[in-house]
Amino acid sequence: MIVYDRQFQDHAGEFYLPDTKRWFTFTPNTDDSWGLKHNLIHKVDVLDGYRCAIVRNTVAYVAVDQDKYGNPILERWTITKRRIFQEAA
Repeated sequence: MIVYDRQFQDHAGEFYLPDTKRWFTFTPNTDDSWGLKHNLIHKVDVLDGYRCAIVRNTVAYVAVDQDKYGNPILERWTITKRRIFQEAA
């Protein structure tokens, strides 16, 4: 199993997906038990809700479905312009 860096799990942020020419926002996953069980530490806002994911500097691994055993099927998105929103001081 791959272990992902949890450096940015406490802050919301955004990124740009050049393939679709769209911006996406993401937040820490604090309440989706299925996503947390599979180390999907972020929730990416999409048109019809959210998808559990792992957002890195230049790539996002987004759960698009699950297999017959309940494991996530991840889609790899090459992203740009990722930034983390800092909490107000």
